[in-house]
Amino acid sequence: MQRVSPTLLALILFAAPVGFTEYAGGQSPDYPGKVRLMLPKYIYAVQGLETNIYFDNVILTINSANYAFDAKCAKGMQLAERWTYTPATDDAGDYPILINVRDETNAVLARAQSTVRVAAASAGSGTRISLLAVGDSLTQASVYTQHLLDLCSTGDNPRLVLIGSRGPGDKPPVGENRHEGYSGWTAEAFATLSGPESRSGYFKRPGTGSPFLYTEEDGRSKLDFARYCRDFNGAKPPDFVTFCLGTNDVFRVTDDDIEELIDRILLHYDALIGMVRAFGQNTRIGICLTVPPASSQDGFRNYRGQAGQTRWQDRRNQHRFVERLIARYGNREDENTYLVPLYLTLDGVHSFPKRNSVWHARTAEEGSRIFDGVHPSPEGYRQMADTIYSWVKSCLAH
Repeated sequence: MQRVSPTLLALILFAAPVGFTEYAGGQSPDYPGKVRLMLPKYIYAVQGLETNIYFDNVILTINSANYAFDAKCAKGMQLAERWTYTPATDDAGDYPILINVRDETNAVLARAQSTVRVAAASAGSGTRISLLAVGDSLTQASVYTQHLLDLCSTGDNPRLVLIGSRGPGDKPPVGENRHEGYSGWTAEAFATLSGPESRSGYFKRPGTGSPFLYTEEDGRSKLDFARYCRDFNGAKPPDFVTFCLGTNDVFRVTDDDIEELIDRILLHYDALIGMVRAFGQNTRIGICLTVPPASSQDGFRNYRGQAGQTRWQDRRNQHRFVERLIARYGNREDENTYLVPLYLTLDGVHSFPKRNSVWHARTAEEGSRIFDGVHPSPEGYRQMADTIYSWVKSCLAH
C-alpha cells in the first residue's frame, strides 16, 4: 500500500468535515455522567460579539478543576476555564460542538453536544421589535435591559422597544428602559399573586400583585395578557418575551424537597407561557436558563441566618432546576418557545461584586472577596444581555 506523507496526511485531516463521530471516537450520544453535564440544543452567538461556555457552569461538582474538559468545535478556542468564541464577519451559520469531561485517568466521564448558532451582525437591521423582560431582582436592577438597548443602538441592528410598567430605581419608567422586574419574585408570584396595588414592588409588600392579573366583574383574578398589552404596548403582543426567573424559586430548598417544588414551579411557568401564547401566537418566548451563583461561599456570608443557604446547596438547586427546564421546554422552537442559556455565559469568578478586606484580624494585608453570591456585577449583567441579544438576533435571522 502506498504510504501517505505526513504533510499530506495533516492536510487531509485538517480539511476533513468536523463531526461528532470524529470528536468522540465513534461514540456521539450524550450522557451526563456522575458530573451531570448539560448543554441546551442551541448556543446563540452573533458576529463580532464574544460568547462563552464556562465549564464550571455545565457540570455539578464542588471543584470543577478536578476534571479535564475537551471542547471540540470548528470555531472558537478552549481556555482553562471556558470555551470562547467571537464569530468573524463570515461565520454566520451552525457549528456543532461537543464537550467531553475526563477524569485523572483520561476516561470520559460525561459527554454532551450542542449547536453554536451564529447570526449575522446585520440580522434584523432596521426592524422595529418589542421585548418584554419578566423577572426578579436581576431584572429589576435594569442593567441587562439597558445593555440590550445599548447593543441595539449601534450598527446594523433592529430598533428595540422595551415594554413594561417598571424601570430603573423601582419607579415608573420615564425612559426607554422598561421591564417587569420585581425583587424577591417567583414564577408563582407572577402567576397567582393578586392584590389591589399591582406593580407596587417587593412581593411581601401588603397589597401588591402580579402585573398580569386583573380582577374580573365576578371578583376573581385572571391572567390577562391581552389587557396588559392594551395598557402597555398599544394593544399589540410583543415580538419577544423573556422569563428570567428561578433564583428565588429554588433558593431555600434542599435535596429532599426540590423535585416536588420544581413540579409546582413548572406549572406556574406553563401558566405564564400559556398566558402569553393565548394573545401572541407569534410571540417568541425565551425561557432564560437560570444563572448560577458566584463561585465562592464568600458571596453567601449574608445568606446564612434567617435566609439559611450555602453556596453549594444553592448551586445544586440551580443546576437541577436548569436540568428540569431543559427537559420541559427544550425542542419547542416550532412552538416559538426557546431556551436562552444564560447559565453558560456568566463568569462565576469575575462577574460578581467584590470588595477588599483584611484576610483576618491579625493582619493588615488585604485581599479581594466576592460579597454578593446571587446578584452579578454590571459586567455579569452585560454577559446576560449578550446572551439574550444573541438569541434575539438568531430569531431574526431564521
